[in-house]
Amino acid sequence: MASPGQSRQLPGTGPGILGESTAVGIERLGLRDFRLVRTADVDLAPGANLFVGENAQGKTTVLEAVSYLARGRSFRTARDRECLASAGDEVAPVASAEARFQRHGSRRLVRAAITPSGKTFWLDGKALKTVGELWGVLPIVTFLPDDLELVRGAPAERRLLLDALLAQVDPTGLAAMQSFNAALKQRNALIRDRASAAQFDAWEAQMAHWAARLLPRRQRLIERLGACVEQHVQVLSRGAERVAVTHDTGWPAASPIPALVTDGAKASALEEPLARAWREARDADQDRLFTRHGPHRGDLSLRINNRDARVYASQGQARTLALALRLGERELLEQITGEPPVLLLDDVLGELDRQRSEHFIRLLSRDGVQSLLTATDAAPLEAELPIAARFTVTGGTVRR
Repeated sequence: MASPGQSRQLPGTGPGILGESTAVGIERLGLRDFRLVRTADVDLAPGANLFVGENAQGKTTVLEAVSYLARGRSFRTARDRECLASAGDEVAPVASAEARFQRHGSRRLVRAAITPSGKTFWLDGKALKTVGELWGVLPIVTFLPDDLELVRGAPAERRLLLDALLAQVDPTGLAAMQSFNAALKQRNALIRDRASAAQFDAWEAQMAHWAARLLPRRQRLIERLGACVEQHVQVLSRGAERVAVTHDTGWPAASPIPALVTDGAKASALEEPLARAWREARDADQDRLFTRHGPHRGDLSLRINNRDARVYASQGQARTLALALRLGERELLEQITGEPPVLLLDDVLGELDRQRSEHFIRLLSRDGVQSLLTATDAAPLEAELPIAARFTVTGGTVRR
């Protein structure tokens, strides 16, 4: 990434996007050669912004660009190169996006440029050193058609939700998570190299130091998230379902680590048990060629009516729980930051039954909540929801 001292103009953007506005949330959004959208400069409204068009025209690309600006990554792919517009064998040399937005009474500008060799971000004209500096600046929550994987899918799906939430509300927790992951990478390299005990000791001490700070923060966050999710499930199911959301720390239940975390042990009391657990696991980890236990293997444990939701939830129950997880994420972000996050909804309202849809419509109709929604058919949404701004997306062109 570019150094903070560099003065670089974002490719493909001009001064027009900096015009005056008094909107709260995202005020203006500009895209150039970003996946399916060749060019777009749109004024967004407070409230519901609806993007309508046939499939493969660029509706989801608009939401993807906002996610990229907020989190430094796409919600569709881990490969940044896929965000570059293409036509046949030709790929655009750069994709760019920028958004002007307001948070806590301040107007801010975030920009991103992606090339085949990397990506660069700017915040208020200053090039950022790391993607982590973006997190929490523009809080968002995404509602996607594949959110059912939050319930049915692998732990990595739920861990991504949890880590994204932590990163947006807890800079100290984000730093601990990043530092732990860096030390974990070194230990995994030692495992493959059959390194000396002294080398293991050094990196395991680092892992223990940062994990002892990360795990209690995750625990508190999950407790708060769980309370929000339980309330939403009660409303969505009209009291028919009971749900529990708890912290799977990434160790077997027989290990002393889960109890220490759940009971609120201080970081100083956690470090030695953590270091000892990894020390005792070296031989087994070397047989498997990776670190088997730790925060990187953590999960949200979801139970519905006292049964493992991943295994036993019906399709309707799983859909209710997935929606409640996203709504709980949204609610907790607002509680902690004092302002509602921007909601990105990619063709998801059509998947909801009447009861869930009504709950959602009430949320989206609240003053101060900005949302960007996509749909192939505007009529059902316009019949239920006060639309603040409506856009047509055709062939990668966005028009209000």
